[in-house]
Amino acid sequence: MHRIDTHPILEVEKKQIVKFYFDGKQIEGETGFTIAAALHQAGYPVHSHSLRNRNRSLECGIGKCGACEMLVDGQIKRICITKVDNIKEVSEIPKDYTPSIISKNTDQQIKIYKTEVVIIGSGPAGLAAREILNNHKVANIVVDNNDKIGGQFTMQTHQFFFFEKEKKYGGMRGFDIAETLAGNDRTGIFLDSTVWDLLEGKRVAVKNIKTDEIYYIDCEYLVIATGAVPFMPSFENDDVPGVYTAAVVQKMMNNEFTLLGKNVLTVGAGNIGYLTSYQLMQAGAKVKAIIEAQNKEGGFPVQANRVRRLGIPVILSHILLKAIPNEDYTGIVGAVIAEAENFCPIPGTEKIIDGIDAINICTGLVPDDQLLIKGNEVFGRNCFGVGDAIRIGEGTSAVLRGKQAAFEILESIGTRYNYNDYLTVSKEYIDSQQHPYRVIETPFKPTPERAENKPFVLIDCLYGFACNPCEFACPHGAITKTSTSTVPAIDFNKCIGCMDCVYQCPGLAIFGYHQKKDWLFLPIEFACNEQSEVFLVNNNGEKIGEGIIEKILKKTNKTNIARVKALNLQTEDLMQARGFILKDLFPEKVEYKPNNENIESQTYICHCDDVKLEEVKD
Repeated sequence: MHRIDTHPILEVEKKQIVKFYFDGKQIEGETGFTIAAALHQAGYPVHSHSLRNRNRSLECGIGKCGACEMLVDGQIKRICITKVDNIKEVSEIPKDYTPSIISKNTDQQIKIYKTEVVIIGSGPAGLAAREILNNHKVANIVVDNNDKIGGQFTMQTHQFFFFEKEKKYGGMRGFDIAETLAGNDRTGIFLDSTVWDLLEGKRVAVKNIKTDEIYYIDCEYLVIATGAVPFMPSFENDDVPGVYTAAVVQKMMNNEFTLLGKNVLTVGAGNIGYLTSYQLMQAGAKVKAIIEAQNKEGGFPVQANRVRRLGIPVILSHILLKAIPNEDYTGIVGAVIAEAENFCPIPGTEKIIDGIDAINICTGLVPDDQLLIKGNEVFGRNCFGVGDAIRIGEGTSAVLRGKQAAFEILESIGTRYNYNDYLTVSKEYIDSQQHPYRVIETPFKPTPERAENKPFVLIDCLYGFACNPCEFACPHGAITKTSTSTVPAIDFNKCIGCMDCVYQCPGLAIFGYHQKKDWLFLPIEFACNEQSEVFLVNNNGEKIGEGIIEKILKKTNKTNIARVKALNLQTEDLMQARGFILKDLFPEKVEYKPNNENIESQTYICHCDDVKLEEVKD
């Protein structure tokens, strides 16, 4: 566990140091950060024990489960969302612990708010619904158990895909989109508040988790934007400290500036697997490999290319069987994997990947729909599900579904609105869910004469999907994308080689070339120094040449451009280069060890109560 001191995208500020006690030891933390971050940075990843006394650590990392509950100054708190501010003592909850009864002042009045719409969840979907409702002056209250708005967007440091008629969100980073959606007026957003029940008469029961205040909200309509929880497949030693879901990895890394491992194995070749692996590299970790049980990748090709260009191998048809713990079960040292077919391991193909200290589980999400089910019972047709609470998808889809639901509420209330806006949002919502499909085999290229004459770009975006920030990036109108089913087209007669599109492509899939000078203009979101020697690589991370970084062109969105002088590539060969890896950081090929060790392990279905897989089968 390591503190992140510098980051190429995020501002890492030094905060005031505070101290608290954990098991008699004094621990340092920083104000505004969680107890979980302080304990992990201090080297204490074990927060609780199962009934059979197995070590347990973080599981969801976003306050949705009870795996990290500890006694904080005598009260049970989830340390993944509880700040260190003003904390004196933290300890594990004893197995025979009985909470004390806290007397309440029954004479104190209980607040009851009244509004038209309650939105549960201030993530992208909830905030998007709020934006439309506010624009039409429909009263609403947003309730969220976190201390800041944005939901999962607060953890997303990458630029987002959007297909828009006017540039608004496309190319913005996740945490910036959340701030934009919320606007400057945050009135009616109740943070640090959790909905504990939906009562008859359309009453929402809420508790402030900081002050323990209970209050109620009466409303006519309910929007459930509660997001999702990580899906954790069962395998041997799957809850040993060192095995973490992507939600834990991202939250700790991008919100808490805490790396849970320096050498990581990622499981799952979908968009989350690609993005968390990329972000781990940005934060200073090394990703040994990404393994995927299917014989194909599940994420967007441009996302896969960006991690391959870093030298991260994507190993298909391989499944994770077992995490190998260290001696005291406070971390991991390796993993047993095997070739797979139809998600089943092929006997005799087991092998070990060692030299890792964390496993990043990116095997999907499950809608957090408990309140949606109850909401349908209490509110009937006046209950609307949005975002991941109804369908797991990209942040783009969440925003659009949130807006769509708000328009549907306006229709039900009888508030006037522009029906064409509703149709546009609905179409964009449908388009945002399409899986990319290949339109062209290779990027559009200029003629040899045009390529030799002046600088140009290649757009290595070969699949049609909902994204078009490149259109707005070009000041000369050289790039067009007519629909979500097409790929960007470039008019090389209009392109002057300004390279503005290179740093504004969310997929980092636009690359610049100057053949006369053997220059490459490559997007970069990592720290590196000018005059560094590099290997030039293609989209598979294969060496195809050598070069020197002559200049780093700094950009305000923090996707910079590296001007690289190719030393042994010209003309057509130069156009095959898509990235670079510093020579002293070029990764070694993944080597496997035979699975000859007898590693004691069990597969548990219920981790808290130690229910084993064999017991469920029996």
